[in-house]
Amino acid sequence: MKFNMVKASEFCDSVRDGTHDSPKRVNKGYKLITSKHIKEYGLDLENAYHISEKDFNKINERSLVEKNDILYSMIGTVGLIHRIGYEPNYAIKNIGLFKLNDEIKSKWLYYYLKSPKMKSYINSLLSGSTQQYITLNNLRNLPIAIPENYIDMIKIIKILELLEKKININAQTNNNLLVA
Repeated sequence: MKFNMVKASEFCDSVRDGTHDSPKRVNKGYKLITSKHIKEYGLDLENAYHISEKDFNKINERSLVEKNDILYSMIGTVGLIHRIGYEPNYAIKNIGLFKLNDEIKSKWLYYYLKSPKMKSYINSLLSGSTQQYITLNNLRNLPIAIPENYIDMIKIIKILELLEKKININAQTNNNLLVA
């Protein structure tokens, strides 16, 4: 199987990040997600604070999160990933955003970013001594290997989805055993 290498900025519709501003908290409104809300197997929306509709709309002019996009933690705990498989209703702050309209390409990038080889490569790019981070420019320039044959990409994704499903079931079982 042959692979081609492209930059993330070429593979994705765009690569950007969330706001760097700190919008004011409100009691009711839209959730604001940061890197600390991305967990190993999903988002922790419970602990996200609310922002006004005005701030929500302003942030989304720059970094609207949509179905098939990928969120990437860039600061602190770098490298946690969340693929959007639903219609989101929140804004993001200091999170990498890989914009992809294509579901197959979205799934490919999601699994590729989770690979040990890519995690190791990203770790080599980290900056900061007190709090580590990866720059937006580094995210845009990430080398992405893609199969020459689109059908091969689909086959690989199907296998990875089955493995991830099994891992998630095992993790849920372990959590249930810990609680019991």
